[in-house]
Amino acid sequence: MVTTKTEKMKKIILASLILLGGTGCNTNKENKVELASPTYTTLLSVDLYTGKGKCGEVLIPSVSRELKSADREKILRGIMKSEGWLIISAYSTKEAYKEKSCAEYSMRSKAFKEGYLGKVDENGIFSE
Repeated sequence: MVTTKTEKMKKIILASLILLGGTGCNTNKENKVELASPTYTTLLSVDLYTGKGKCGEVLIPSVSRELKSADREKILRGIMKSEGWLIISAYSTKEAYKEKSCAEYSMRSKAFKEGYLGKVDENGIFSE
């Protein structure tokens, strides 16, 4: 039996919902986000030149652009909080990370467009 990416994502989301539902009413919402956060690898973490904090970039292979934008934003904000970062960028593939540039999104490579999950900037604004 062949499992598609969509089926895998549905299983991951379902497992997360079951995990969240089983934590009970006494668990605060912030802990629930942390429990649902997928495993990630830190690709880069540096102090901002402004001295106002740190920024980081992460690889999250279990998440794709098929996941709703709002859900990806929650995941990124949860990682930011746990790492103490002011800015975060996330990728689902190493190829997307390698293809990052300052070019407009429309001019970026296919690998970047497919693997870039989003960013929360220093003003707290999520973009994809």
